[in-house]
Amino acid sequence: MRTIVIVGGGAAGLQVAIGLGRALGKRRRARVVLVDRSPTHLWKPLLHEVAAGSVEPTIHHTSLALQAQRNHFQFIRGNLVSVDRALRTVSVDTGGNAEIAGTDPQVIAYDKLILAIGGVTEYFGVAGAREHALALDSVSSAERVRDRLHAALRSKSEQESSLGTVGKVRVAIVGGGATGVQLAAQLRRTSRLLNRYGVHQLDPVQDVDITVLEAAPSILPGMDGELAARVARQLARQNIGIATGQRVTAVTPDGLKLNGNEPLNADIVVWAAGIAAPAEVAAMGLAVNGKGQACVDAMLLCVGDENIFAIGDCASCRPTNVAKELPTRAQVAFQQALYLVAAVPRHLAGKPVRPFFYRDYGSVISLAGAGAVGSLATVKGIPDWYVEGRLAALLHLAIYRRHIFSINGWRRALAVSLSHGLERWLGAGTRLH
Repeated sequence: MRTIVIVGGGAAGLQVAIGLGRALGKRRRARVVLVDRSPTHLWKPLLHEVAAGSVEPTIHHTSLALQAQRNHFQFIRGNLVSVDRALRTVSVDTGGNAEIAGTDPQVIAYDKLILAIGGVTEYFGVAGAREHALALDSVSSAERVRDRLHAALRSKSEQESSLGTVGKVRVAIVGGGATGVQLAAQLRRTSRLLNRYGVHQLDPVQDVDITVLEAAPSILPGMDGELAARVARQLARQNIGIATGQRVTAVTPDGLKLNGNEPLNADIVVWAAGIAAPAEVAAMGLAVNGKGQACVDAMLLCVGDENIFAIGDCASCRPTNVAKELPTRAQVAFQQALYLVAAVPRHLAGKPVRPFFYRDYGSVISLAGAGAVGSLATVKGIPDWYVEGRLAALLHLAIYRRHIFSINGWRRALAVSLSHGLERWLGAGTRLH
């Protein structure tokens, strides 16, 4: 029996594992193996809400072992150590637990390997960024942002009560892409809710300064210009500062240095400025771009290796119907995953495979609560469809519900959605501790 190994249990990797498990594993036409260092999966676009405390990860994650049992694939928890492309083997360190640490890596032979290991924070060589800025590329890093915000709000609030001095909490978010602007809006909402529940006594707007810093001339670089302008207006209404054309040259324990040596004080610095591929991709000897992403052909096969596919943030993909390299966005990874679910069985059977075709359905930027801004794809030749407010927020929610449906089926997806709704209705709207 041939073996398909998928490395990475994010949205794309899990989608492929489930699809191939149902298509091949259930019928014992192939062994499907998913490898990931984490035992659970959380939809990555929720990380900014985890950082703000508006989403509790334990409520929204799913067990990869449970998904494996339900969908006829095997889950192995561990870190990717190496890939031997000549022997077609993957070495996985399964010694994450103390009781088995130091054991030899588990070696898995593959017929087809699918890399879906996502991306890591790109610091662009900025001095002090890795040491002093908070990232937003995992659940644990998002929880660190949340904890730092709570601690800063409490500390400045207590300082004001005991000393009578008015303190400000200053948050600087480096990167005005979707993650950065969505995080800014969520943090503003959180500051208001924490004040309402008495967690801090600061003015949630005047005493909590939130600024988004972007090196490009406008926020949301690479996206639709009108969408960026609409988002900027929404952020301004929430008293969120936007500083474009600002190049961060250093991060210090007290804040940032801009454009050479211009200081900017900040209690919390969150780095959301870019994504690169993990070093493991280049270590395999694959052809990579400047970000370390594996270069793939029209069928998402890594250039120079007909047995390895790469999708999502770790891949550099330019389909034949698109003029430039695809951005690192959730809808790109989702479409690539669906493509591989159909294409891999045909590769195994020696049948012809059509190239990957990408369709841009637009973008939706969630700005906390009922606020959102979206641009929709051209419909019947009519361009520039934009939605704002509750309708856009519903579209953003629908995208997440589609993900839940794709991995759980409609019955379980309905139950999961109801549980999420009850959790929001019964809760405070944010984590209070």
